[in-house]
Amino acid sequence: LFHLEKKWTVEPGEIAALFGPSGSGKSLTIKCIAGLIRPDHGTISQAERVFFDSVKGINLPARQRRVGYVPQQYALFPHLTAGANVAYGIAPGSGRREKALLVEQLLAKVGLREMKNKYPRELSGGEKQRVALARALAVNPCVLLLDEPFSAVDLARRNTMRREIKLFLEHLHIPVVLVTHDLMDIELLCDQIIPY
Repeated sequence: LFHLEKKWTVEPGEIAALFGPSGSGKSLTIKCIAGLIRPDHGTISQAERVFFDSVKGINLPARQRRVGYVPQQYALFPHLTAGANVAYGIAPGSGRREKALLVEQLLAKVGLREMKNKYPRELSGGEKQRVALARALAVNPCVLLLDEPFSAVDLARRNTMRREIKLFLEHLHIPVVLVTHDLMDIELLCDQIIPY
């Protein structure tokens, strides 16, 4: 289970949409869940693990939360290849061979094994999105956060990408929180709506 201030819950395998107009706090909320921003008050937990509790003074660093986060513009490093971008998400301490194998597996999982040595400028919007998703999965996340995942993709490709992502996410069996203001995202992807 995934909880935020005990106001809403997302079950493993479920995709929840934070839905509302621009500026309503959706992106801010998932940045708080990811540990990138410290909330003023409240509680954020995943199953029995408490990420943040203002009363108890708990605030786990982002690296310790094991949260996969795909920002709105994917935030890929332009000077790194797709493989190196994915490797960046792997926790320190992994051996070189182990890291290389994991990068291969993650890129294969998102259908981009052959793009390992390409730079972001050589990738389409959909390919960049999948590299960012592979990097988010590199932390072996207990929850996945997607911030407006289709905003950088042209309208003609969005429905195809929604279907691909839906099929992919169904196999993860972790809570997924999707920030959107697009009703089609909700109709084609989401199991529940959390209004903002």
